Amino acid sequence: MEVGSDFMQELELDELKKAFESGGIEECRAMLERKRDEWKSIAVNVAVIGGAGVGKSSFINAIRRLTADDEGAAAVGVTETTLEIRSYDHPDNPMLKFWDLPGVGTDRFPRETYLDDIGVHRFDFLLLLTAVRFMENDTWLGREFLKQNKKYFFVRTKIGVDVKNDKKAHPKSHNEEALIKDRIREPILKQLREDGCENVPVFLIDSHKLKKFDFEQLERRIVEELPKLKRTALVLSLRATSEEMIRLKVAELRSGRWKAVALAGCKAAVPVPGVPVAFVLDVVLKESLEYFTQLGLDETSLERYADLISCDYQHLKSIVGRRLGYAFLEEDGIRNLIAKLIRERPHLFRTLIVGETFRCVLPVFGSLVSAPCSIAATDITLKLMLNEMESVALEIVTAAAETAADAELSDSDED
Repeated sequence: MEVGSDFMQELELDELKKAFESGGIEECRAMLERKRDEWKSIAVNVAVIGGAGVGKSSFINAIRRLTADDEGAAAVGVTETTLEIRSYDHPDNPMLKFWDLPGVGTDRFPRETYLDDIGVHRFDFLLLLTAVRFMENDTWLGREFLKQNKKYFFVRTKIGVDVKNDKKAHPKSHNEEALIKDRIREPILKQLREDGCENVPVFLIDSHKLKKFDFEQLERRIVEELPKLKRTALVLSLRATSEEMIRLKVAELRSGRWKAVALAGCKAAVPVPGVPVAFVLDVVLKESLEYFTQLGLDETSLERYADLISCDYQHLKSIVGRRLGYAFLEEDGIRNLIAKLIRERPHLFRTLIVGETFRCVLPVFGSLVSAPCSIAATDITLKLMLNEMESVALEIVTAAAETAADAELSDSDED
């Protein structure tokens, strides 16, 4: 029986043991409550660097899933809008900041002092953007980053504009795949090889077409390059608007489930009147609501997503209602969804293995825990809730992608 043990790292178990030794169950409970939200206190700083008109502001808005009209959006215009270094907070996490930085080699930001001028050491990741080709200043900067062991990617923006222009110029011979591969990607890779940046990934994106080209792959690769705590902070801050991001979020939520399970163990060890023995209800409620919000199934997230891709909000809402039984889950809705999942899988709760299994999972508590069944049932319930919500989130993204594809086909027909 899996009861969270696969997810608990050795370091985290040591922390739990120390907490128990210093203050018993109550100290463990306090420590686990802190750890559930520790990612919210982790600062992540991403630099977005490029010259005038390369689309830095559009990218910063897109990765935060904002339009130019939303509160907190970066100003978007046809002229240079980066007159000074400025940071933009993610709307769901002020500790995640995207920095709009001017390109290197201008009068205000010369090569000689550029790295100090931008404060390069504060950035966890850097993105070098261009809308045409990477200039000599760009590749020089890339080599300087390598010398300082700073992680960065090259990003070629406005690919959708290139595709549209080529289609207009060559209506009979236009081939999107050949254009992107032979006339955009390969020349860029060749140039970077010649300039000593051959081992740095290159992503082709359009900040207004997130489902096309490399935008979602770029998000995933940034996540993969960060150390563990910052990776968790980034994944749980970004929005679940792609299959890749949903998978990343679910992996993070699943790996952190042990904290909720261990917290259930603390609460089961000190019984609270009115809390069901089957599972620790307040733990399940809080964790399930977190899954619901993280996977973009709440009202605010669906409305933002619908606005972003010009999709019918009511259609997305109806998917959530059909799959979960409630359009938006409050506590009563979660209680009913739990009951539904248990009714559909009664064998899981009839065959709970307790005793030695639980001691294997959370040996720190030893014999103090009086209701190991609560922990096992809590873990199974959370696993079912997360799996169900992941499935719904993936259906939402599929429906949105179909809408985006239909809209693009309509635009193509008009052209």
